[in-house]
Amino acid sequence: MRRVNEAMARYARRLKNVLIAMILIASAGASISQATTLPFEYGAFRSVCTSVEISADPQVEQGFARATINENIARTIQERLRALGLTYPVISGPACLRERATAQQQLGLLFYARVVPDPEHPRRLVVSLIMHSFYNDPKSPGPYHTDIPKAQHEFPTDVSFCSAEVDPSRCLTDRVVDYFDATMLKIIELAQELLKGGRR
Repeated sequence: MRRVNEAMARYARRLKNVLIAMILIASAGASISQATTLPFEYGAFRSVCTSVEISADPQVEQGFARATINENIARTIQERLRALGLTYPVISGPACLRERATAQQQLGLLFYARVVPDPEHPRRLVVSLIMHSFYNDPKSPGPYHTDIPKAQHEFPTDVSFCSAEVDPSRCLTDRVVDYFDATMLKIIELAQELLKGGRR
């Protein structure tokens, strides 16, 4: 009886992972991109806060070094901004998002990663990424509540994989940076071009 229960428990866990993976992949196709619009002045920010939130089963989650991931992503984003001629500070971790109500002209980027084992390749991970952006506009009626994050802008979901041969922290860092490059960096580049055009 014990073996039957253990087999049923394993089957239930596998089924759960299959369903989660299917939902993640389906949500990627169903996401509606609003990234072509500029809902606020992306070009007006003077600092950036980035934070990566990871949601995973305990066994999977322990493979990620959260602090290292956040630090590496912040450093890479700062390098991307410097390449555009922007020398604004980039800080990392959830604390800077909680403090955004007092940090004027700070662009907050919250990357939410859901990670599950790939049901077809158990040693491979399925990574679903979505980004929310925040901005404390000094011209807005009031600051945002510091305990209840409300995204001003939500970007489309991206689903990718992390191979078993790659360090999961390194892989997730690369996935987040690729996501940033494909979404927010392009918008910042466009906003800077528009600002330069307006100054001529």
